[in-house]
Amino acid sequence: MDRQPDPQAGELLEQLLGSLLDDFDHWFRRGEELLACCPESVMDPTEQARFLDRLQEGQRAIAATRVLVAAASEPMAVSMDAMTPWHGLVTEVWGLSARVAAARR
Repeated sequence: MDRQPDPQAGELLEQLLGSLLDDFDHWFRRGEELLACCPESVMDPTEQARFLDRLQEGQRAIAATRVLVAAASEPMAVSMDAMTPWHGLVTEVWGLSARVAAARR
């Protein structure tokens, strides 16, 4: 039995994945903004540089994912294994945001 893909399901998958990738982009950029104003009392320059490298690597991974999704002939998903490090970076950005805000008080 050969099932044809549901075009509406594929469209929904593309919209959800696009929105999710947009969110990752937003938080990775927010992390860069926070690092630009991060006091050394919150994170020393070496840690800041390492974190910035990881954020930029995350942005490159998101960009590569967008290219793969756009090149695919059928809608595709991204595995949780691939997204887990991105979620971890977002959590770190949230933590940095809280620490920077506390340092400013």
